[in-house]
This record gives sequence, structure tokens and C-alpha cells, in this order.
Amino acid sequence: MKAVAFSNNDIAVVAWTFGGKLAGCLGFAIYRTDVRAGTETCLPALATFQGQQATPGRTTADDPVQKFFWKDVYAKRGGTYRYKIVPMGGAPGALRPMPFGPLVTNVIQLSPHFGTLSAYFNRGILATQATAHALDDGSPAGSKVAALLAKIVKPGDPLRVDLAGQMIEALTALPDEAGRTGADLRLALYEFQDPELIQHFAALKAKGSLILSNMPGGTKKAGTFTNDTYAAERQAIKADGLDVIDRFMPSNSIGHNKFQVLMDGTPQAVLFGSTNCTSNALCAQTNNTIIARSPAMAQAYADYWDRLKQDTVPPGDGGKAQQSPSLRRADAQPPVTLTLEDNSGTVDLWFSPNTPHARGKSRGANEATPPDLQMVFDAIAQAQQAILFLAFEPGSPSIIDAIADALKAKPRLFVRGAVTAAGAAGDFYTAVNGGDPSAKPAKRQKGDPPLPEDYRVIHTRGVTAQDAFGQWEAELNQAGHAVIHDKIVVIDPFADNCVVVTGSHNLGFKASYNNDENLAIIRGHRALAEAYAAHCLDVYDHYAWRYWLAQNGAKAWHFLSADDTWQDAYFSPDNQVKSAELSFWLAATPSADALPTPDGGATTRERPAMQAATGGLTPAVGQHALSRKHASQKHGKRRKT
Repeated sequence: MKAVAFSNNDIAVVAWTFGGKLAGCLGFAIYRTDVRAGTETCLPALATFQGQQATPGRTTADDPVQKFFWKDVYAKRGGTYRYKIVPMGGAPGALRPMPFGPLVTNVIQLSPHFGTLSAYFNRGILATQATAHALDDGSPAGSKVAALLAKIVKPGDPLRVDLAGQMIEALTALPDEAGRTGADLRLALYEFQDPELIQHFAALKAKGSLILSNMPGGTKKAGTFTNDTYAAERQAIKADGLDVIDRFMPSNSIGHNKFQVLMDGTPQAVLFGSTNCTSNALCAQTNNTIIARSPAMAQAYADYWDRLKQDTVPPGDGGKAQQSPSLRRADAQPPVTLTLEDNSGTVDLWFSPNTPHARGKSRGANEATPPDLQMVFDAIAQAQQAILFLAFEPGSPSIIDAIADALKAKPRLFVRGAVTAAGAAGDFYTAVNGGDPSAKPAKRQKGDPPLPEDYRVIHTRGVTAQDAFGQWEAELNQAGHAVIHDKIVVIDPFADNCVVVTGSHNLGFKASYNNDENLAIIRGHRALAEAYAAHCLDVYDHYAWRYWLAQNGAKAWHFLSADDTWQDAYFSPDNQVKSAELSFWLAATPSADALPTPDGGATTRERPAMQAATGGLTPAVGQHALSRKHASQKHGKRRKT
């Protein structure tokens, strides 16, 4: 028997086993114990047995969890917790604890802070029932996308707060610190739109130096094409007094960086990750950000910033990126390799472009692997237990090929990944089934059947109007090109030689050949690896049920099982664990080293849009999220039929 818990700044993940299938068990009640307060709370649930009403206020003691791992998305940030798992027997509507002692997990804390490194994850998943009914609450007429965009651009809007989580806090931490201390801040940014973030940058005035790349937008066919989507914001930030270096990129290249360097005489800290400075990045995509209080890491980013400035001609208004041979040679040098100041891990830092030239139209089978990706591919090939990843649209070749090769070499590897681009999931399916994912695919036509997918690597989707059932309604899947915008690979997260790969790099050849990018390979940092693993599997798990619903709606989960046969998906007839997910979590033994830095000021999690609809009881995502039907009943509204 075993129970383990892991966390990051946004969620806690709990997994357990009682040693095999429990005869007569209808699921588990899960209790969260606040270690500091000494209080115990049964986690909320609204997944019901068929025929029961999903009324507000129900808990897992009423509607038990019929899984052996669960996510708590409603704990207080900064809080310190352990979890108790109680098996429930009896009958639907008349449940009672079974005569087995409850299991209790290790202590975890919801915090971004892990010594030198702080890791932040947002809650930018739109395809939830909570978001679906939040966008149908009397907002101005228009599509759900329009209603969403109107809300997430407003500072303090409840839905913006729900979806952004702590990401606004993360992206404004260094600008605000520079403002308080008189330090300087160097920034290299790509997308640049969010009013609240820009306000914090504008306050820096002459203490801020910004390399701002361009993002093309619109279409020539529609007459809306522009080479600089954020031209108005560019001019406004210049007027605010920042030293702005325009970096207009060559065709087929983008200046994709999103980093900040705090300079107090010398570099002191650096922020990097996948998060652009837009409302969509904060609220309508999944993203991650690291703040490293590491002068050594900050120095490497400051040196790269200087190289980008020198490569921009002229270094000011109207500057154009040369991506010159000297920049490419400097970026192609062996990575900056360092040990973090608190000895929590080592880091290899790469910057792009790092190939002798940009990609040509004719590439061939012998196209050279960029040096940064070769290091990533080597780490993937050395995986022993697990490879987890999240990606937007990596292109080809990419980590997709390397992960498929690793799985074919070691079929027992636990591989789980989620991507925005259906083509990337299709490439994985092709690769693991013996095909050539680099071959040019046939041009798809309207009405073509979906690309085949392997359940281990899936693309994002929401519940469609055709799939909606019972309490569930159609969801909004995306409000722009990206849904998953993370660029993450996590390798063997529970091992001492764990690896986390993150940064702005899209994890494919094009990013190394053509773009301005940064990539961090962090080794041996158990705490960080566990936090990233929790994020990866949180996102994968959210879309996995929607994948199964789309694949076979008749067999996908709809209601709780009224008997104990739900356990057959987890255990074989001889009581051996057969669920790969359960085996993955139970292979871990959390160590004290994996606990975040203590935080004495736990504060109630702000999710006002959800709280307004649910009375503060229901998670924002997952199969227990409140449907609009019951939110409407609570507020006296009638659902249209």
C-alpha cells in the first residue's frame, strides 16, 4: 500500500494503491489536510452516478474518485498539505468507508520557489466546463472567442485572474524589482500586447532596454497583412522612455525570445520560458516561466542579449536582424554549463541561431542536426523510465522523432505528450508504427478523416456540440493559433539524473536554424523535475479524456460506475498493476529535497469567476468541473433546450 503526492505552484497530484483491486470499492474519498491550520477538507466532486443530480456542494465522499491518481486544483497557493485517501463501499447514494485504514501521503507545498529557481505555470486551458459557462453569462453579443478576448485583456477581470494564475506575478517580478531598487532591466521579447504587463515595463523608463522583434500578421489575400502586428505598442513603449531596439527579422525567421535580465551593476537574475507578453499567452495557452536568481545564468543571457544588439543594424529604430556568421558561430559554441548556486542541479544553456546558415528549401535526408537539439536528442535516448512533453508545433525533424525512436528502442518507457498541432501527433503515430514522419504528407482536403493518433501523444481538443452529454456542454478549445504553448521535455523526473528541457525553443530544427531562441537543459534538479512532471501530466490528462470521447464517445467515461468493475482498467485479474499511469506515479518516492522553499504566507487561491458560479467549491477543470446547467440552476437561470 502506498500514497504519494507531488506539486507545483498550481496543482497537487496524488497517487495511491491498496495493493490490488478492492472488492466492493466504488471509489475513494480524498481529504486535504492543511498542515499549518490542522484542518481537514474533503475534496469537491460533481461526477455523479447515473440518475443522481450534480448539485453544488457535493464532495468525493458523495461521489468518489474512480481512479488511483487525482489532481487538487483548488488548494491555497503557498499552503502546506498532506492527503488522506479513504476507500468507499456500499451503494450509490448510501456510501460508507470500507474497513481498511486510510492511506496518507507525504507533505507537499504549492509554491513556485525551489531555491535558486522558481517555476511558474499558468491555468490557460480554455476547454473546460467552467470556462464554457463563464463565457455565457450575459457577456456582450458575439462569439465565445470575442467574449473571452474582451475579458482576458482587462486587469482584474475574474476570468483573467482564473486563467493566468501566478503568471502575471512572474512576468512583472523583475520589472517591479528594478523599479524599487533602481536596477536596470534588459528584455528580449517577441509578442507584445498585454496592457497590464506593458504598464509595468513602461514604468522602467530609461532603466529599461528592450530588443523587440516583429511578428507578421494578417493575410495578403484579405488585404490585412502587416510585418509588425504590435506596431502601435512598439511606438507607445518608445514614447514611455525605454531604450527600444527594433529587431526586424529576415523572411522565414522570428525573434522568438521571451527573457528578462535584471542588472544591478552586473547581471543578478534572469526570467525565461515560453510565455509571451500577451493576454492570450497569459490566459488562453498553457505556458511556463522560470525566474533564476543565478548571476551565472543571468550573465549568459546578458551576453546573448549583447550579441543580438550587435547583430541588429542599425541598433535602434528600424533595426534589422542580420543573423550574421559571427552571431551563428558564437551561438554554436559549446553551451554555457554551470552548477546552480544552491547546488540543486546543473544547467546547459544554448542560444540560437546556432547553425552555419538558415534552412534551405532543399534539405535532404542528411540535414545536419543543430548542436542544441543533438544534446536534447541524446538526453531523450538515454531515458530509462519516462519521457513527458508539451509542445506547440515543433515541425520536422523535432523531439517527436527522437521520442518515437527512444520508445521503439525501449518499449517499456512511459511516454506521454500533448501538442497543439494535430500534425505533430500524427507524426508520432507514423514514427512508432514504422513510417517516415519526415516524408511530405499528402495535401489534406476538407472532409478528410482525422489523422490517426497514438493515445500516448495527442493533440488538444474540447468537448464538441456533437459530443456533449448530460451535464456537459460544448467547450471553447482555442482563441488563437496556440493552445499548448509550452516547450517542455521532462526525462526520468523521479531519478537523481532527471532532466528538464525548457525555454523559448519550439524543439524542432527550424528554431535552431532560423530563429532567435534560448534553451535550458536542467539536470539533477528533482524538485523542478517533479513540478514540471505534474504540469505535463495535468495538461495531458485534461485532454486525454477528450481524446477518448472523440475516438469513441459510446465507450468514453460518462458517469461513475455503480460497482467495482471500474478497477479493471488498473489491475489485471491476478491483481498486478496494469495501468501505465499508476505505475509511473507509484515508482516515485518523494524526497525532502523535492519540497519547495517554505512560504509562510499562504493565501486563498483567487479564482473569482469560478467562485462566483460555484460558491467556491468546484475545481475549474477536469471531470468534476461544474457544468453550466447546474451553475444556471444555482443562479436562478433556466437553461435553453
